[in-house]
Amino acid sequence: MNNDSERVLGMLSEGKITVEEAERLLEALGGHGSNSAPTLETRTPKHENDGEEAQDERDNREPIWLGAGVQTGPGTHISPDVKFPPGSEIGAGATVREGVVVEGVVKIGAGAVIHEGTQLFEGCEISHGAMVGPFAVIGKRAKVSEGAFIFKNAKIAEGANIGVGAQIGEEAEVSPGARVPLGGQVPPGTVW
Repeated sequence: MNNDSERVLGMLSEGKITVEEAERLLEALGGHGSNSAPTLETRTPKHENDGEEAQDERDNREPIWLGAGVQTGPGTHISPDVKFPPGSEIGAGATVREGVVVEGVVKIGAGAVIHEGTQLFEGCEISHGAMVGPFAVIGKRAKVSEGAFIFKNAKIAEGANIGVGAQIGEEAEVSPGARVPLGGQVPPGTVW
């Protein structure tokens, strides 16, 4: 992660910007800096006509299947090295960056962003618009609610529930079955 991205995450954790503003800024920074995130491939079906007409068709298409039994929505960006087991669902416009390890069937909501090196375990759910920072761990049956922000190296244990818009600081841990309330904040390096 480059310094600009770290500054955006810092502003978010300090409450200076909203989750939506952070997402827009991070997306805008995606192609800048020496340590920028990799360019992601959009996995879409191949068309005979590669002109503008085919592009329009892809933008408005129904959800496609990525491998046997994996459903993705339109505009989904998944790094080619990430493999999802059958039954997984990835919502429209979601981004899954390189090196993400998926250990079982998962659900990723529309517009969610999963950064590089993250581990996703069986039955976890990342809701609409949530952002999971690099090298985070999301445990079995854990739920990250809409607009929540999980920072770098954070660990969300089995069955934990992260409330809407909550923020889990860098290297923080949420214990098994714990609940972080709506808009709650877990400071960096602490255990909830």
